[in-house]
Amino acid sequence: MTSDQPIVQSVTRSPINRRTFGGLSLLALAGTSVATGARAAAPEIELKMQFASADGTPWNDMDRRFAGQLKAITGGRAKLTFFPPNSVTPFKDWLRATGSGLLDIGFVWHPALPGKFPQLELFSLPGLTKNQTVASVVYWRLREIFPEMGNIFSDSDNVVDLATFVAMGSHLHTRTPIRTLADLKGKVLAAQDSAGVRVMEALGASASVMVGPDAYLALQRGAVDGVLCAWGWVNNFKLNEVTTYHTLVNLNPGTYSTVMNRDTHKKLTEQERKHLADLLPVYFFNNTTDGAAAAMAAIPPDNIITLSAEDHAALATRMRPLWDQWVQTANAKGLPGQKILDEAVRLLKLYDQN
Repeated sequence: MTSDQPIVQSVTRSPINRRTFGGLSLLALAGTSVATGARAAAPEIELKMQFASADGTPWNDMDRRFAGQLKAITGGRAKLTFFPPNSVTPFKDWLRATGSGLLDIGFVWHPALPGKFPQLELFSLPGLTKNQTVASVVYWRLREIFPEMGNIFSDSDNVVDLATFVAMGSHLHTRTPIRTLADLKGKVLAAQDSAGVRVMEALGASASVMVGPDAYLALQRGAVDGVLCAWGWVNNFKLNEVTTYHTLVNLNPGTYSTVMNRDTHKKLTEQERKHLADLLPVYFFNNTTDGAAAAMAAIPPDNIITLSAEDHAALATRMRPLWDQWVQTANAKGLPGQKILDEAVRLLKLYDQN
């Protein structure tokens, strides 16, 4: 018996509620303290994974940390090979590449596949949520109340959902200052998702969906005046290099999943799969805690702009029809749209107060 076995057994006997943040340290310990004796004869697993952003960025560091945790969970038999961003598959095709086995672990930015994930488009509604940590917890809770909220991948996708989260809200990052909603009229913008495009067009701008590297090039070449995206994109795709002003609007959080090829997942033992699932909140907090702070650290305070209370009120009023549209879309997909929206609003308010 190894010294690690009592720890593993205690975790197995007392499953941890993933919504209880107090168990994070225990989950992390479980992920790095797995008994290896029973797996000594198990074959090695070669895993292929592509980075989302360049070496040295927070997302890159997070992926390396995850690889280390996966190696510990499997007693060292999982060997990960990393590929540079876009070297194996473009951003938008990551899900298909993982399902086909071209990659074993993939990152799925749901807005890159509009219409495929109607459940998660709920969290892209402008003004619904202001905090990604609270929003992610609400999503996990909604999956328990409405199981169909968790049925986001089809059998043909051939992937297992390891972790699904709500991202940071989007803000405007521009070459010239946007101090009022009226300043948006006539501007040409990129946006991280189609929900952001709809918002910008409703406010008088022209907009199109561009993923991080494409937005960087468009800004660098002067093809767009700015981008509506989260601070995580600014930080990981170096958008600070091609923008100067940052208007805080907190709109349209996107959502994303880390997935594993289903056939690869079957190569893990049952215990390994359980430990991998237990990393959900640890993985989440490693990804979200410092992204905005890191991105904003070098920006002069005068270049960070806050809209007036009047503009914020006007924005909320003008965006409300998009909420009604989501309910109609959800209903058409067989989901109880209004019930889900009402419960999301209730939980977001409740958890924000706690």
